[in-house]
This record gives sequence, C-alpha cells and structure tokens, in this order.
Amino acid sequence: MRTQINNTLLLGAIIVAGFSSRVSAQTTEAAKADTKTVRFGFKASPNLSWVKVFEGRVKNNGMGLGISYGLMGDFNIGNNPNYWIGAEAIVTSMPSNIAALDTLYITNNNLSQPYANTEFNYKLQYIQIPITLKLKTNEIGNMMYWGQFGLSPAFMIQNRVSTLTSGPYYKTGVNSHSPNSSGNDGLDFNGDSNQEGAFQDNVIPLRMSMVLGAGIEFRISGKTTASIGLRFDNGFTGLFWDDAVKGRNNYLGLNAGVFF
Repeated sequence: MRTQINNTLLLGAIIVAGFSSRVSAQTTEAAKADTKTVRFGFKASPNLSWVKVFEGRVKNNGMGLGISYGLMGDFNIGNNPNYWIGAEAIVTSMPSNIAALDTLYITNNNLSQPYANTEFNYKLQYIQIPITLKLKTNEIGNMMYWGQFGLSPAFMIQNRVSTLTSGPYYKTGVNSHSPNSSGNDGLDFNGDSNQEGAFQDNVIPLRMSMVLGAGIEFRISGKTTASIGLRFDNGFTGLFWDDAVKGRNNYLGLNAGVFF
C-alpha cells in the first residue's frame, strides 16, 4: 500500500513538473513573440556638467546646467526581450566652467597687461551618437528595469566662451566670443615676456565618452512605454588645445523618454 502511494506521489510530481515546464516555455515563447525587433522614440535629458582638470594651472569652477534632446532607438538582439542595442542621435549642451589659478597676461607691442581672478565660462554644444548595450528585465507588474553601457562619439556644433576678470576686459570690451575662430586669437592670453601666465582658450571639436546608465520603463498604453533613468557620460578625450592644460568634460543626466 505504501509503495503504491509513493508511486502515485512520484507520478503526480512528474506531471506537475512537466506542466510547469510547459507553462514556463509557453510564457517565454509568448514574450518572444510579443517582442518588437525595433523601437523608436524621443527623449529629453537635463544634465549637470563639469570639467575634470588633470594637469595645468586651472581648476574646475562649478557645475553648469545643460540639456540633451533627440531621437532614440532600441534594436533587439536574437529575439530575446532582455538584450538590446541602443542607438541615439541627440543634441547635447554642456556648459563648462574653469578658473585660472595664476595671474594671466596679454602681451601686445611688448606691453603685458595682467588679469587676475580670470574665469572662463564655456557654452558648448555637441551632436552625440551613443551606441550602447542595453539589458532589460522581464516585465514585473507594469515595470521593467534596465541598465546600459557603451560609447558616445560627439561632434561640436557650437562653442562660445565668456571671460570674466578683475581688471578691464580686453582692448575692445567684447566678452562672449568663439574661442576656436582665428579672428579671436588676439583674445588668447599669450603670457608675459617670459611666457608666464599664458592660456589659450581654444577647445577640441571632437569628443569621445563612455556611457553608463540605469532606470525603469513602464507601459503607458499598448506597446507605448515611458522610460526614466540616470546617465553618467564620462569623457575620455581632452577638452583643451592648450598643451599645458589637460582636462575633460563630463555630465550626469536625468533621462526621460517615450518609445512607440
């Protein structure tokens, strides 16, 4: 009798296990069948940007408030709902502020004019094309959690700098100017007769960065979802043309977007 009961329990366990396995397989297949291979959407991301100075007689002078906006797309990998390639085409503004640690000089006709407490407030704008690997959980309730990492090449489309000093501002009194324009070379601090107190405010027009992000995605209606998260964009190419100054600009952004 006991042997018969044990055999019955064993048979029941096998049936339950088989049924559970079948349900799990059906759920996975259903998720795959419901996965869109390509998704597109729009995003906007306010950010806080700053300059990390590694070498030279300048320092970071506070954070700037910028914004990113543009198109984003997710491309599914192997019809698996958890693996995606993320691609974006966005316009990003990155205010970057630095201050000189020493007195700077502009020399004209062998006359050196000193400028103390000099600050440079850059208004930089880039077109960024981030390419990332995006990992997502299955839907939990109405939410999915995601993380992403990758690279983001960027091309500068606007550069302006405003210079603040404790003394009279340059010979014309003009403040905001394009640092990379050859017509503004006369506004560079070229140092005194001993080449001290020099700084060229030109910036490098190409930028490469590493992108790290995480957030949540939730369904609005049908296949339309909203995405919210944080992104750290860590530049690893130089910002300044000046050989004596090494620095990079970074930002932390709050991402908000909608996929259709």
